[in-house]
Amino acid sequence: MVDQLVELGRHRTESIESRIDRVVDYILQHLEDDLSLATLSRLVNFSKFHFLRVLQAHKGMSAGKMVQLTRLKRASLQLVFNRTCRITDIALDAGFENAKSFSRAFRRVYMQSLSQFRRFPKWELWRQVHNELALKQEEIIDMQVEIIEFPETMIAAIEHHGPETQTYNTAMKFVKWRKENGVKFDQGETYGIHYTDPKNTFPEDYRQDICVSVNKPIKENPQGVITKIIPGGRCAVIRHMGSRDWMVAEVEYLIHEWLPQSGEQLRDFPIYFHYVNVGPHVREPDMITDIYLPIR
Repeated sequence: MVDQLVELGRHRTESIESRIDRVVDYILQHLEDDLSLATLSRLVNFSKFHFLRVLQAHKGMSAGKMVQLTRLKRASLQLVFNRTCRITDIALDAGFENAKSFSRAFRRVYMQSLSQFRRFPKWELWRQVHNELALKQEEIIDMQVEIIEFPETMIAAIEHHGPETQTYNTAMKFVKWRKENGVKFDQGETYGIHYTDPKNTFPEDYRQDICVSVNKPIKENPQGVITKIIPGGRCAVIRHMGSRDWMVAEVEYLIHEWLPQSGEQLRDFPIYFHYVNVGPHVREPDMITDIYLPIR
């Protein structure tokens, strides 16, 4: 009884935003489970009618649409980056009864058929759809920053130049190179080196390298992957747990709060991310990313 009263008190004092974020986390963690309106509203101690109004006001969409877009996001990435997976299996994994209903919903959202998206995905439209979703606002709570000595690391890198919305096209080329050269997702350490901030850069000037650590220079190849070096040196590191779409809070904290207060100075190398676990099998809630800020 005491536990129930404590839980009720927590619901009364918890902000609306925190409750909605809790729903978002629950959806991501339970995409294969029952995500009915009754289940989600009960999670935050709202009536179904009140939950619908609150969700519409804060996220601009219904619970059903939020669930479907979240499932379709995972399915669309599986479609492109896990080409050996059957469409029927992707459909069932996304909570659809069959491939036909999955295909209809997919075309309605992404304006492409499944086969069209698998071959030539329109990433700009895809990004617009999931920016609209705007699932969660990260809170900065007790972020732990560690200073480490990063070892000089040889990498195989593919350079992306152009709009951030097209980064997945470059990633597809890199995945193809990895497959053709037998570099599996559990081999080497995968990095993203970010030379520019998309918020402060013209789309055509955006630059990013997608990389994996290697132990020898790589041969010339049709994908344009080249050998580079991540220089050794001191770095401030912060770990992000969860979707890589939500790393803005940690990056902003490192650069605009931690750095000025620390007395440290930036080194002449851009911020980079270590994607600790990668591959189409990794769920968004399980993603682990270390963010490195090079310092002197």
